[in-house]
Amino acid sequence: RRRSPSPDGRRRRSASPAARHGAGRPPRRAEEPEALPPAGAIFRGRVVSIRPFGAFVALDGYRKHGLVHISQLAPRRVESVEEVLTEGQDVWVKVLPSEDPAKVSLSLRQVDQSTGADLGDEAPRRGRRNEAEAEDGAPRNADGSFAWGKLEPLERGGPEEEEEEEAAPKQQPNFARTGKLAEASNTVNGVVLKSAEPSDAAKPTKHWRLYVFKGKEALEPYHIHRQSSYLLGRERRVVDLPLDHPSCSGQHAVLQFRLTAKSDTGKLVRPYLMDLGSTNGSFINGEKIEPEKYVELLPQDVLRFGYSSREYVIINADV
Repeated sequence: RRRSPSPDGRRRRSASPAARHGAGRPPRRAEEPEALPPAGAIFRGRVVSIRPFGAFVALDGYRKHGLVHISQLAPRRVESVEEVLTEGQDVWVKVLPSEDPAKVSLSLRQVDQSTGADLGDEAPRRGRRNEAEAEDGAPRNADGSFAWGKLEPLERGGPEEEEEEEAAPKQQPNFARTGKLAEASNTVNGVVLKSAEPSDAAKPTKHWRLYVFKGKEALEPYHIHRQSSYLLGRERRVVDLPLDHPSCSGQHAVLQFRLTAKSDTGKLVRPYLMDLGSTNGSFINGEKIEPEKYVELLPQDVLRFGYSSREYVIINADV
């Protein structure tokens, strides 16, 4: 097929393959790599995603998110990321050196979260005991061979030290219950009790009552003068006074009567309360008491346990 001539009478030339594909044009500029935060720098960021192995944090001024591994969340062992972080939380993070230049590794435990100050790497570094020690921990000589120990005579002191050793009393046998035997002796209905009665435990000589109030409603009172101690909690297999509120622990607290010398006429049996390390605490007159310590109770003291609204008022019925 004949081609029609151009208007000026010249025959057109078809473009070469190189021209059709842009030969002769200036080359396109290569896309610049995404800027990454420098190692050692501290940034303010926000938690955008939580995973079982860590959390992703968005850094101010950077598009790429960094990863805080679960081992870098806190100086202590963390079982779950949710123990420390929540999505949307603002945190201070430090950029860690990364073997992969495309990844951003961050640390939370190396930064003071209140001030943003650099705390450094708190993980202890294990050093060698001496220069000739091998990596497996065995001491070696300069030529690499094992350095075996040498037998040396024991250095004994003078006659005075020998006399002191001979005069030292021999250790007496201890027949107290320990380990599983002690545990078995403090087990009731298959449940190991968290407390044991002290040596000064005594049955009260007065008629003590524990009045229970649920709001303005008065419930049936407890007569607490028939034994020396009363266990309170949700574990009904062992407790004496049940606490059914979900915020109370299985063995929450113990009400203990003890023989004291606080009376002018002689010894007197007084009530004490001890929190057994419960999750949500025990309260006397609205104040939370220190766990695992006996606190003396006075007549008309108001007790409360956990987040329960019930109040327990201790009364001496003989007064």
